[in-house]
Amino acid sequence: MPGCTRVFREKADRIRDGVQVNCRDCNKLITLTKETEDPFLRRALKTARELRAAKDAAVFAATYLDVAAALKRETH
Repeated sequence: MPGCTRVFREKADRIRDGVQVNCRDCNKLITLTKETEDPFLRRALKTARELRAAKDAAVFAATYLDVAAALKRETH
């Protein structure tokens, strides 16, 4: 983001490869791709991907642990 001095911030659910967003500071259009030269945008993509994976894992664990606990209670 040449010319923009602020740190890029956006919600992890919105950060995906190929998405275009406007910079909140300078209103410049930013295309998020894995091939970008900007290390900060690459890091944002990687961090967002990791956060989504952790969130999905937590939802999966909570869902299936509750189901397993309910099955265990029904058998006793």
